[in-house]
Amino acid sequence: MEISLKTGVTLSYDIFGDPDGSPVVLVPGQHQANLFHQMQVPFLTKRGHRVITFDHRGVPPSQETPPPYTMEGLAEDVAALIEQLDVGPCAIVGYSLGATIILELAVERPELLTRAVLVGVPWKPSALHRAIREDALERLRAGVVMPPVMEGIYRAMYLFGPRALNRDAFIGPYLEGLRGLAESGGHGALGHAEASASYDPDAERIAGITVPCLVVGMEHDIMSPYPLARELAKIIPECEYREIKNSGHAALLEKPTEVNMLLDEFLGGGATR
Repeated sequence: MEISLKTGVTLSYDIFGDPDGSPVVLVPGQHQANLFHQMQVPFLTKRGHRVITFDHRGVPPSQETPPPYTMEGLAEDVAALIEQLDVGPCAIVGYSLGATIILELAVERPELLTRAVLVGVPWKPSALHRAIREDALERLRAGVVMPPVMEGIYRAMYLFGPRALNRDAFIGPYLEGLRGLAESGGHGALGHAEASASYDPDAERIAGITVPCLVVGMEHDIMSPYPLARELAKIIPECEYREIKNSGHAALLEKPTEVNMLLDEFLGGGATR
């Protein structure tokens, strides 16, 4: 389905589960929302939630508006989606870029949210993350395309933890799947990367968040190191912190059961009748 938002962009979205269940909006990272569809959507709908997924501006089949993008603008898209679908106030779950978007949304539009889960939130990049991001920006701006296999290996090294990287049964299929991600680009890839690079949230603003939050860190995450995730959780007044062991940044793929258990613990069941 498609919806034209008051922010001037048309987004692709889907709604799953019981129409009378409590709504949960899933906010993806720099990729299509179908990353949630294999594990999180079936789990949350089984628990009685009505689940809304969508693709960001710049990510087909949503509208590919040209950059520049900002984190504030991406948060405004999510706010408009919640309002125009009339699902607020609702619970919200974000991964990677999506978690950072939720951070901004919780500051500016807390009335739209009941609870917020931030998984792998890169709110304050480490030196290694900055280097990876700057390399990506340089290549995107120059139009440089790495060979798919090389790009897949490069991404796997910073997405997954050492156990997953050394399990052929796990990493083989995902290396193949990453070929598709490596071949994607265009406005969304550059726009999202620039939005992430320019976003510098102020700790005092974050300390003003009133929405109950759960920050999820991963033991081997080099994109959002767990000490920084813990630091964020301490700044947000009403916030829990949980850590997933033996996982890299892509916990949705590497440790989906653990992610789902944390969601269930924090969000509870979704039945409203």
